[in-house]
Amino acid sequence: MNADERSERLEQLFRQTFRRVMAYCLRRASEAAAHDAVAEVYAVAWRKRRQLPADDEEAVLWLLGIARRVLANQARSQRRWARLLMRVAERAEPDPPPAADPYGAEGAGDAGDGLAAALAQASDADRELLRLAYWDDLSRGDIATVLGISVGAVDTRLHRARQRLRQRLASANPHQDPAKEKDHAER
Repeated sequence: MNADERSERLEQLFRQTFRRVMAYCLRRASEAAAHDAVAEVYAVAWRKRRQLPADDEEAVLWLLGIARRVLANQARSQRRWARLLMRVAERAEPDPPPAADPYGAEGAGDAGDGLAAALAQASDADRELLRLAYWDDLSRGDIATVLGISVGAVDTRLHRARQRLRQRLASANPHQDPAKEKDHAER
């Protein structure tokens, strides 16, 4: 494939995948951050267009993998920025106000809020794995491709992430029947 064909292929892929990549980013970041991330995803894809997989589905997973790394870079930048602001604030005033919870776990009242609170307590790796499996509805093989790990590792990590999430949900709602919850999770 020559340079013009690769460029045309990437433009076609952009038209086919923009909504999916945008949805992936919107589920993980604010609207403004998602727009920035999507722009960066396609900029990275353009720079790496020689590595573009020939298969359409593999190309989508390749883009989601890029999106995952772009969002991780954004999160690291935001954490660095927040630490800098905290250092500046500590010098300016003795007691800086606490940072807001980005996952909205404060004031969890209904079942959706309980899940949001349990996910907010999960590690970044668990949260990402659960989102790929349940929000993005990717297969185990697709998750392995996006994360750059084996299918066996996906199985193990997903099993453990579900166990930890189940424990968090059970501890947040001790009146729920654990057997009923387990039956629902296995369906």
